[in-house]
Amino acid sequence: MPDKNRVKYMNLLIEGASYAAIIGICVLIYLGAIRTASIEATEEQTDLMYRDQSVIATQIQQSVNKKLLFARGLAGALSLSPDISAREFSELCTFIKTEDASVVNMALVQGTTITHVHPYSDNSTFIGRDLAALPEQYEVLQLIERTGETFVEGPTRLFQGYQGFIIREPVFVRGGRQGAQGMIGVASIVFAAEPFMEEIGLSRYASLYDIAIEAETSLGKQALIVGDETTPQNAKAVYEFPFPGSTWTVSMAPKEKAQIAPAKLSFIRLSAVIGGALTLIFARYLHSLRRRNWRIATQLRTALNVAPSGFVMFDKDDNLELCNRRYRDLHGAASDAIVTGASLESILRAGLEVGLYTDAIGNEEEWLARQLLRGPQKGSGFTVALSDGTWMQLLEHQTPEGGRVAILNDITEVLCSRERATLAEQRLNDAIDALPVGFWLFDSDDRLIMFNTVAGDRLDGMKRNLMVGRPLTDLIHRRLEISDEVLLNGVRTGDETEILSALTGETSELEVRYNGDRWFKYFTRRTSEGGLVMFRVEISDLRRHQRELETSNCELRAALRKRDEAEARLQDVADLSAEWFWEQDADMRMTYVSEGFARMIGVDPADYIGKPRSYFVKSAHGSEDTLQKLVAKMQAHEPFLDVVYSYHFRPDRLSWIRISGKPRFDEQGVFTGYIGIAEDVTKFYAALREAEQADESKTQFLNVISHELRTPLSAVLGFNSFVANFEKLPSYAALRTALSEGGDESISTALKGFEADIARFTTRIQASGTQLKALIDDMLDIARIEANTMRVNHDKVNSTRIVESVVDQMHALAEEKGLSITLDLVGADIRADEIRFRQILTNLLGNAFKFTDAGEITVRSRVQGDMAIFEIRDTGVGIAEDRIGIIFDRFAQAASGTNRKNPGVGLGLAICKDLVALQDGWIKAESELGVGSTMTFALPLWCDAN
Repeated sequence: MPDKNRVKYMNLLIEGASYAAIIGICVLIYLGAIRTASIEATEEQTDLMYRDQSVIATQIQQSVNKKLLFARGLAGALSLSPDISAREFSELCTFIKTEDASVVNMALVQGTTITHVHPYSDNSTFIGRDLAALPEQYEVLQLIERTGETFVEGPTRLFQGYQGFIIREPVFVRGGRQGAQGMIGVASIVFAAEPFMEEIGLSRYASLYDIAIEAETSLGKQALIVGDETTPQNAKAVYEFPFPGSTWTVSMAPKEKAQIAPAKLSFIRLSAVIGGALTLIFARYLHSLRRRNWRIATQLRTALNVAPSGFVMFDKDDNLELCNRRYRDLHGAASDAIVTGASLESILRAGLEVGLYTDAIGNEEEWLARQLLRGPQKGSGFTVALSDGTWMQLLEHQTPEGGRVAILNDITEVLCSRERATLAEQRLNDAIDALPVGFWLFDSDDRLIMFNTVAGDRLDGMKRNLMVGRPLTDLIHRRLEISDEVLLNGVRTGDETEILSALTGETSELEVRYNGDRWFKYFTRRTSEGGLVMFRVEISDLRRHQRELETSNCELRAALRKRDEAEARLQDVADLSAEWFWEQDADMRMTYVSEGFARMIGVDPADYIGKPRSYFVKSAHGSEDTLQKLVAKMQAHEPFLDVVYSYHFRPDRLSWIRISGKPRFDEQGVFTGYIGIAEDVTKFYAALREAEQADESKTQFLNVISHELRTPLSAVLGFNSFVANFEKLPSYAALRTALSEGGDESISTALKGFEADIARFTTRIQASGTQLKALIDDMLDIARIEANTMRVNHDKVNSTRIVESVVDQMHALAEEKGLSITLDLVGADIRADEIRFRQILTNLLGNAFKFTDAGEITVRSRVQGDMAIFEIRDTGVGIAEDRIGIIFDRFAQAASGTNRKNPGVGLGLAICKDLVALQDGWIKAESELGVGSTMTFALPLWCDAN
């Protein structure tokens, strides 16, 4: 074993060293690849930073150059108009300035004084300010005056209180630059620093880089425009670009160290892992080949040692070559003699000396001689009893080399199981013999092999005792001879073949009567070996009880039949009735609800079983008082009749229930509960409500129609009386006076006054007549729709043309009320009746104008699927939420009563709804009180199939 362990440890050391070397090489390769990838990432980051720096510099140059162009354009324009006024200066600046959010203002400085500004309203306080009081700006003005060159000044604090820049452009008299004598002033473009930085998009790079922008003027002044003072010192990229009078520098440094791309890093790691794994796998394969032989030998030896049987092998001279641990354990105290090279005889004698072999005691030498025999003389297998009670089965075979191999199997448990089986069989026989019923066991040939004492008892008429070996047919024949009656499956029989077939087929219901009134029942079952088991049970008492029970059952069936007939009649009545029955106990809890409840209400009655009557009061809807009175009557144990209440048995439906009930008392007069009937009267109640609503609607309609008819009729009659009695008009009296006393001018004036009165009266009469005609037309349309005589002619209609035509007719009304009309239409041909389409638009637009006093009316159209959608949106008074659902009903209006602000009988939207439906369309309304309303309707698009 030490040698084996040393070999094992040496193998492990070699394998570990080779694996470590492979892993180390892979780690070095991985670190080199990571270093290379890191350098590449840094180079890529630097390239990107240079590109971004170039973009930033370009943005700054473009923005500043654009403002320089503004300044030069302004200076050029001023050189043409040296005496420009403030208004002309503002107009000129407005013309030159484009949409540049960073430009704060433009100004003209003459000498050192600001003379013109734009925009004037925001900067008028700066006019007249002397820049000589500001050293920095005065120094710049002096430099421009000396050089005559443009100067970009900044960053500096502006008059507005924040940082910014000033582009100063000298303005010369027309004819070119002529030194100080030719300069008439300086044009200034002022722009703020913060919007300027937003314009160049510097914030897009703030998360990636530390950015600093510096400006150094020709006056030797240096200022930091944006960024930190340390950034230029640590900058990896610096870019300079000149502007007039200054040089700007952009310095940039990355915020974070360059990172290897995750995909590339993953590829490097995966390559290193895969390469290392493949190398390790190959190395492991090589080592496995070297270890295979040693492992196989070890496994074989281990398998022999863990085998449950003893194993031993001797050579041709009966000397021990190999044995397992179990073989040594079986020999107990004689195991010391079991060593490699020991002879079989010495091992057996050592066992005899300690009394190991119990069957050899007293004839040791004879037993030993038999064990040393070989081949056929000894045999291949026999048993050996050991001193510890173990029984071994010895199986011995010769090897090709002349030796012998033996296997010792422990058969102690097998022999014990046989003993236990014999004992169990005896106990089973005793239990079967003690059974109070007859028991027979037949073999597969249906011959008797076993029976118990009860089965062997001789019945009256038997002439011989029962014996093993009798066939089943003989037993059947003998019992038929002594029986008084045989019933097979309830049918009387005497056929032996039929009885035999039933018993052997396990389908028998065999009952036999002996000795007048002794009844027995036979049962049979097949065994797993094909035999037959038969039991006999005496059922005399059962038969007697059965006869008594049948007599009682006849009486009970008669009573039940009468009850069922009564219940059937009651159920028929319940099925034909709309009512249902209910019961409740003394605690007011529901104990029964008939199926009529489920049929009428659509709810399972079981949901309410066990619930108290007070539950309905808590969950009532509008009938709490009625239910509380009902509960009070029940608590007083009083009957009640036709109580009606409402309740939500289903969330989506309110039911009205009529209920009646009477109290129940037991024989001692103790209250036990209520029984009653109930009925769903929702339809009748709804019809009553509809009739009341119809009566209310009719009254409302009569009030409205009388008002709507009376108003224009009163106007017609009133103004007609003025026309009929024109001589009573003041204008007519003035005309008569002028004719008799005045000159031509007074006559003409009086005549015009009289004509104006007559024209006003006739116009009012005309308007009232038109209103009456519209009302009558609406009534006639409603009558035609209700009589189904309204006809529509479906044709191809250009919707845009019709909408624009109707809107044109409404322009006068829009101008009168000061409303604007907006059109947003799509060209779509629809399948509709042109006249009715116009009528719908006219009604909806008329309502929009009627209820809108300020704002606008918007008419839109769009195509959705195979429908054209039209919307009329207004900014009028809107419709209350509780009225929006009824505005399409006839005679319904958003405001009720005869004192409404706007006239009408509520037929316009109802007619629109019916006309849209007749043309296969739909209409809906959306509104918010105080905001406005939107009427939307749809009509089918025209297609060639139409």
